[in-house]
Amino acid sequence: MFPLLESMSTMMKAGYEAQLAAMAQITRTAVDGMEKAINLNLSAAKTTLEASLNSSQQMMSAATPQEWLLLRSAQVRPAVDGALHYGHHMADIVSCTQAEIAGVAAAHAANASRKITAA
Repeated sequence: MFPLLESMSTMMKAGYEAQLAAMAQITRTAVDGMEKAINLNLSAAKTTLEASLNSSQQMMSAATPQEWLLLRSAQVRPAVDGALHYGHHMADIVSCTQAEIAGVAAAHAANASRKITAA
């Protein structure tokens, strides 16, 4: 009956569907990134707990203050290496997730533009 209204309605529906699809994909990507970060945090917590228990047992077995200091200084390097590894891995997870979200958003924007133009 009103071709202009039907055409606008079709364009609006296409735009809405494109936005919905984009948000769903971006949300999936973000959740996947959070899952990776959570797994890394759990792994780091387990590793830290084990290292702490081992460290405590070693420290209690020291017979002299000098032995205690040697044990303690030997434990510093692995702790620093673990923290650096964690930081690099977390930064990698964040940057990969960010790049994926940007790629998904760009692809959906181009797709939405094509759909709206075609409608």
